[in-house]
Amino acid sequence: MSELALFGGKPIRNRPHPWVNTMGEEEINAVNGVMKSGIVSAFLGRSGEGFLGGPKVQEIENCFSTKFGTEFAISVNSATSALHTAVAACEIGPGDEVLVTPYSMVATASAILMNGAVPIFVDIDEHTYNLNPKEIEKWITPRTKGIIVTNLFGLAAMMDEIISIARKHNLYVIEDNAQAPGAKINNRYSGTVGDIGVFSLNYHKIIHSGEGGILLTRDEKLARRCRLHRNHGEMVVDDEKDYETITLGNNYRMSELHAAIGIEQLKKLDHLLNLRRILGEQITSGLQLFEGLKGVHIPQGFEHTYYAYPIQFIHQVWGISRKTFSDAMNAEGFPLGTGYQKPIYLLPMYQHKKVFNHTNYPFSLIEKPVQQYERGICAVTEKMYFETLLIADLCRLPYESYDIETFIEAIQKVWNERGRLAHYERNYTPMP
Repeated sequence: MSELALFGGKPIRNRPHPWVNTMGEEEINAVNGVMKSGIVSAFLGRSGEGFLGGPKVQEIENCFSTKFGTEFAISVNSATSALHTAVAACEIGPGDEVLVTPYSMVATASAILMNGAVPIFVDIDEHTYNLNPKEIEKWITPRTKGIIVTNLFGLAAMMDEIISIARKHNLYVIEDNAQAPGAKINNRYSGTVGDIGVFSLNYHKIIHSGEGGILLTRDEKLARRCRLHRNHGEMVVDDEKDYETITLGNNYRMSELHAAIGIEQLKKLDHLLNLRRILGEQITSGLQLFEGLKGVHIPQGFEHTYYAYPIQFIHQVWGISRKTFSDAMNAEGFPLGTGYQKPIYLLPMYQHKKVFNHTNYPFSLIEKPVQQYERGICAVTEKMYFETLLIADLCRLPYESYDIETFIEAIQKVWNERGRLAHYERNYTPMP
């Protein structure tokens, strides 16, 4: 619908900014140092010195544990691997259930299935977009073993309330903190409040090493199990009596090259977050000029990292659909995502309960499931996806204050033309 740009004249902007390369001489020198050393990886899948990896792997783990104030950090090759490792470390398996948000990247729930357990989806809070503590207890059964919480868009969930419920029912809490490194809850870093926190170093995260993940924990037993799971599990256990720590492991190990890059990226985190917060707060201020647009809500004592900027669009106020608004903003040079991720339980794998082959494993292990994966089980999530939420990707380099001003001007332009847009919407019929 590029015609929308014709209402009111030329578009304000021509195209969105591309991703800026945050890699610099520091990362290049770090990689060169690894290459010259000849130690690209130093892991061995057995007990002994090589079990913990090479010098850069151990250094990035020390850097993360120091930065975020935990006793243990375990590096892996992706945050997806980290999620699976966390589930395995908590000894969650076949016949167990794990409560999880439906509004996240699919890996958050897939990690549960990977270990033969069943995800039970808990609705989100309409203001924070994170798992709603008030919705948790109605889904807890004797089979419930843990809760996976996603700190979405850069804002931590209501972790104190969630931890309180988890302790009451003796449940593990895993934080998927991939989008919120550096977010805080009353001066505590998100990703350090639960039993295990998962961080991502994937290429489109706030800091990255191309691929990679980090697990943080204060529990020595969980740390050991995480290390076993990333490095071939039972092959490392020498003592046959040590059956309590035996686990079916994998090769989820991080290379020295990725670790070297991640070390340098971590040093840039605070600077990058400062820039994001300046832009995010400017968007929040600008959106207050408009009825029918709700910006970021930050609970008292919380700090946001603005991985993405969520906006609630109230179509009754604007008199046009979310799609028409999004198309108009795109025509003005500001593409907006609509809905974020489809509720996970509505994906075909959950609708048909087919994961591995022709069987219904692991769903078939539970005779009377507490939840059917049907429309309506998470009403707020569905409202956000199907009707309300827009995602702006503006709180990052190379965007500057001027770009945010222009973004607000583009919204004003669409507001001024909403009558014409409504007419266009009513009368425009796509060709078959």
